[in-house]
Formats: sequence, structure tokens, C-alpha cells
Amino acid sequence: MAKLNREAMAHFLDYSFKLAAATATWEIIGEDIEDMSVELNPDTETKKTILGKTKVTDNGYEPSMSADPFYADPSSKLYPKIRDIALKRLKGDECKTLMLEVIVEDTSDTKHRAFVQEVLVKPQSYGGDTSGVNFPFDVTENGTRTEGSVTAESLKSGNPVFTAGEIATQSLENERVLS
Repeated sequence: MAKLNREAMAHFLDYSFKLAAATATWEIIGEDIEDMSVELNPDTETKKTILGKTKVTDNGYEPSMSADPFYADPSSKLYPKIRDIALKRLKGDECKTLMLEVIVEDTSDTKHRAFVQEVLVKPQSYGGDTSGVNFPFDVTENGTRTEGSVTAESLKSGNPVFTAGEIATQSLENERVLS
């Protein structure tokens, strides 16, 4: 079995910042980025009791992702909002939007597994070196995560359309038939 290439996992932000998945206008993140991962930041606590037993409390995750670099590009629809958050020192609801994560596990599938999540977008700095003006930002999950799908056709067009609900992809159905 072949491993997935990194481009099989795509992250999009809704540049309208309206928090409505049905009308979201997505822009993909990663144009100049060589390495980007969602850090799950598991929140666990380990205690040793007086009886010599180890107890672990699992408080879940505090996921975040850094988009660095994010160069100032006036043709980017996301850029004006990232610029304004940084330069106007915006906070709270003005920094909230939606993130769409899509994983393409089988390019022959007509639908691909996807998740929409409310997130907080916070630039970490601005300026940079001779490569260009940079506004690196962090994305932190901030609400309910909804599972669903996007059609392969909408993904290829660059305008993914998210539909909530679990999907049974062709590749998963093929695995069930083979087992």
C-alpha cells in the first residue's frame, strides 16, 4: 500500500469570517509553506497515588496549527483579514472563522472525508526578511467539529462544498468487500 503524499491533506480557511459553513468562501493555506501540521496538544495529567498506582486523567486535546510563512499577497482573499487582525490588533469574535480540513485517501472517490471547525486566527508577528512581508499566524480550534464530506469535483475546482454527515467512501466500501 502506498503512503499518502502531503498534498492529500488540505486546510482551508473561510475568508469571509462569517461563521456559516453553508456560505463559506474557502481559500487553501500552504502556498509558501514547506511543513505544516495540526498539533493535537494532548491534555493529560499523570498522578501517582499513595497506593503506588498510576492514574491518568485525559482532558482531550487543544489542537492548533501554525501557518508560517504567510506572505503579504494582495491577490489572496485571506490576506486582508490576516493583515487587519495584526495591524488593527483585533481580538475575540473578529478573529473567528471556519477551517475546512479535507483528506483525499483515494483519488478515484467522488467524495472525500472532511471536517469543519470554528477556529480563532491570530497572527504571531509581521515583517520578515528579504523574502517578503510575512504575517505568520496560528489557528486554534474554538468550537464544535463537524464531520462531513466534499465532492471531488468541488475540491478540484478550488471551491470545496462541504456537506455534513458521515460518508462511506469507495475505498472503505472496497475494504469491507475484501475482508
